[in-house]
Amino acid sequence: MIAVLTNNLLWTNGLGIVIASIVLFLFGMAKWKFFAYFGLFLFLFSLYFFRNPVRECLQAKNNPTILVCPADGKVVDIQKNASDLPEGYVQKVSIFLSVFDVHVNRTPITGVVKQVVYKAGKFMMAFLPKSSELNERNDIVIEDKYGRNILVRQIAGTIARKICCWTQKGQLLRSGDIYGMIKFGSRVDILLPKNVDIQVSKNQQVYGGQTVLGKFVLDSLNSVEEEKNEA
Repeated sequence: MIAVLTNNLLWTNGLGIVIASIVLFLFGMAKWKFFAYFGLFLFLFSLYFFRNPVRECLQAKNNPTILVCPADGKVVDIQKNASDLPEGYVQKVSIFLSVFDVHVNRTPITGVVKQVVYKAGKFMMAFLPKSSELNERNDIVIEDKYGRNILVRQIAGTIARKICCWTQKGQLLRSGDIYGMIKFGSRVDILLPKNVDIQVSKNQQVYGGQTVLGKFVLDSLNSVEEEKNEA
């Protein structure tokens, strides 16, 4: 319970909500109790929404070929050998985050941020396939030490109107690091090259920074050997 309070992102990314909750509560206690109850509900729900649990994937920690899921939620779509993705990517895993899921976004692999690209757009329901291309979104491209690139896409939904990205080009991120969040219902897509073996399935509930999403297969043995030699 203490960690829920101390690690909570509400104190740094939801101060406006905290202030509004206090104002509503005090006004309600003085004038109309309904506002007090609503202010208390708003605060407690926001405390739940902005929770930031500690996550770790031991498999990824010990194996540089492992990719972890970038977000909590349900896998709503898996595309393989897709032809409509950006150059270098032929696979896509889409994770839908309801308002009840943890909304922090985590890095699937250890690597350097090569690009951060924001694009304005619509606010369709985030579980719809077209939302990946038409909705407001933020893309980050991460390149690991072996030159392997992946793209993680934060997508705003009908309720979610605020994408937060706390990383920038050139920054080194570790597997499982928190780099952003999307507020109040959203979607996260991860675009992958052909040499990734996807290990999640459609409709599976996954957990960011903890569930294994897949692994590099074609160059994995060479990569691990290089890692041992450098050590």
